[in-house]
Amino acid sequence: MKTRFFSSIGITALSVLALAQLALAGGVPPVTVLTVPWIPATPTSPHTTYPLTPSIEVNIVLGATVPSAVGSGDSFTYQWNFGDSTSSAVLPLTNPYDISIQHQYPASAATGTQWTATVTVHDTTTGGVGTASYYVIQEANNLSSRVNVAIDWGLWYMHQTMWRENAGVGVNSTAYNWGGWDYYGYQHSCPTVNGNAWDCTYYGVINAENVQAFEVKGHLQNGPATDPYTDDVYRGLNRMFVFLATQQAAGDTYTYNPAPANYTCADHSTPTTSDPACTAHGGMHLYNPGATSCLSPSCTFTFDGNSNGIQTYSNDGSGEYSYTTSPFMDALTASGTPGAVALTGGAHVAGQTFQNIVQDLADFYNYSQYGSDYDVAQGYTRGASQWAGGAWLYGPQQGDDNSTSQWAAIGLIAANRAFSIPVPSIVTDTNNVWITNAQDTTQGTPVGPDSFIAGDDFGAYGYRGSWAYSQEWGPFAMTPSAMVQMALDGVGRSKNTVFGDASTDFDQRWNNTETFYADNFCNNPYTYGNGGYNDAYYAPRAYMYGLFSFTKSMLLHDPGFGLSPIQYLRTLTPGVFPTPGEGAPPNSIDWYAALSPANGGTDACDGVAQTLVTFQNNPAYGTVDGHWYGNTADVCGTCQSPFETAWALIMLNRTVFVACVNNLAGEGSSSGSAPARVDLSWSNQANSTSYSVLRSTTSGGPYTQIGTTTNTAYTDTNGLINGATYYYVVQPLNNGTEVCQSNQAAIKVPLLSGRH
Repeated sequence: MKTRFFSSIGITALSVLALAQLALAGGVPPVTVLTVPWIPATPTSPHTTYPLTPSIEVNIVLGATVPSAVGSGDSFTYQWNFGDSTSSAVLPLTNPYDISIQHQYPASAATGTQWTATVTVHDTTTGGVGTASYYVIQEANNLSSRVNVAIDWGLWYMHQTMWRENAGVGVNSTAYNWGGWDYYGYQHSCPTVNGNAWDCTYYGVINAENVQAFEVKGHLQNGPATDPYTDDVYRGLNRMFVFLATQQAAGDTYTYNPAPANYTCADHSTPTTSDPACTAHGGMHLYNPGATSCLSPSCTFTFDGNSNGIQTYSNDGSGEYSYTTSPFMDALTASGTPGAVALTGGAHVAGQTFQNIVQDLADFYNYSQYGSDYDVAQGYTRGASQWAGGAWLYGPQQGDDNSTSQWAAIGLIAANRAFSIPVPSIVTDTNNVWITNAQDTTQGTPVGPDSFIAGDDFGAYGYRGSWAYSQEWGPFAMTPSAMVQMALDGVGRSKNTVFGDASTDFDQRWNNTETFYADNFCNNPYTYGNGGYNDAYYAPRAYMYGLFSFTKSMLLHDPGFGLSPIQYLRTLTPGVFPTPGEGAPPNSIDWYAALSPANGGTDACDGVAQTLVTFQNNPAYGTVDGHWYGNTADVCGTCQSPFETAWALIMLNRTVFVACVNNLAGEGSSSGSAPARVDLSWSNQANSTSYSVLRSTTSGGPYTQIGTTTNTAYTDTNGLINGATYYYVVQPLNNGTEVCQSNQAAIKVPLLSGRH
């Protein structure tokens, strides 16, 4: 049954007032006040604060709105009582969408201390009063606390800079509200914070990126009406649809069989134009010999998965369809509501279910893939041609570009995992050819001003070919982009004796690329502009765009089409990480959670999370207002910077396109008269049909599946040993396909009978 989009939200900002007035007809209407919840489903869950030093507390933002004041001609005042024996002054309400305040709680408070802040709003015209509570807990100064506060600041900044309009008329004459962060084609200016709206841009795709940042934290369009962000997501989705255009379903012709085209020489050398069949090097080794998607070229496919004759794409003003289409897919799949219906948009968009829209967007990407092959067999140097085939460029069937191709890959992955939309085998088979042809296989240290400072470029990817031949934008935008494409194609980690395996697999494509990235992961990103390696061109963590690609690749790692997220980045090069963190395998680093000595850890450098916290314009650190901006400046000026706040928030939530189970927990019972056991439980994942339960004896895996269930609880009694610690994750499944992977729960089976 279709769910109308407008009805799934519950109560909008205007209807809150209307219902309150109806309920109290004849009396003084109350004032409706909403505060931001940390966890939308449990509004009393507290927000984090922590001491920066024994005497200085972090500065946090307490977010709240007054929806009943929207459109009112009344006058209002508000005051915050912080619950720590201090209060704010009585302040005049100037913006119903923002009665936030900053506050520092006592740094001396013990860890675990909780406060309940209360904001009281007076309608000085009618005498109406409203209150709401904001819950806070003192935590230790650690990575988790720093990430929590950064997320709070970032989401509130996006809330503050959203423009809003009430109301339009959409499908079936249904009234709706909308809002966004775009200038393009609209006369609104985004609200500013301290005089700036850093995340506003002329391109409509900003609405999709920002909506997704709310969604992956659990703020959804059908969430609680008491959550101010519910209305933000509802408005943002309504705005998104106007930037989608459609065309009649068209065909894509592929001119080669991807099975024999996907090869290298049997001795691991690179095919050349003088010996394209590797005759002098043991013959050809096929990477994907079982590909049967195009046995007799040419093969033409018309991609129309729902048989509606439509393909849909982003028409957001950028003119770069392959870049900007997938964020719309990600935002729609992150909603978790495939049956919801779009109120806005043009023909073939308004009135369509999210499921159909995402299918049509996927059809466009499939149609847009470049289907020709200009590799060594056609006289081209391997890795030197942007027309080697199997990838995407700015528009349909223009050529190959690793930068754009990661967006096609993530959109297709999201559609498949979240909405069960199949990826045609011709798409993955031919993209698999591209990742072979575009990988840098140059051994040794290249010479010249564009060569990479750390030495060997082996395994790197370039802009429109291998890094040896296409060096635009730096290797740390394109290399992780190729890893996202590998995740689409089912190419991932393989055996190697360097990693302790008994043998080494022939296919080392992922291992070589991961090694290149890992070898340079700790290059210093904190000093820009000196022309050396301390800038985004030479330091992976200095480049927000590439870091976002890398995060996707780690979370979506999918060897053999089986989701297997990576916790510890590893390398084939000896001695890169001489002091791995606690629980990490030798010569590896926790790419997300690593901490350098400067931030309380022992790792060689900070991981993604602490790097992002450090980059944030966070009042806790004496800067501005909680946004991210300018962390791509050494590569393209500020062309990508308006998107950095959303990208950073998605990365900090350690997810890609959905808010995954994040509360997996359990307890162990030792064996006695009954077997040792571990009882697990977790919250429900929207749009999932079952769960796989996986276990490891090592933190971070690899994990082995031990069972499946349609419930949100599981009991493991399979060979558990008293006193041992086991590491569990669950993977929600959507009709048999893994959607995502949960947090890891470390459960110890006690030595003595009883609970632990």
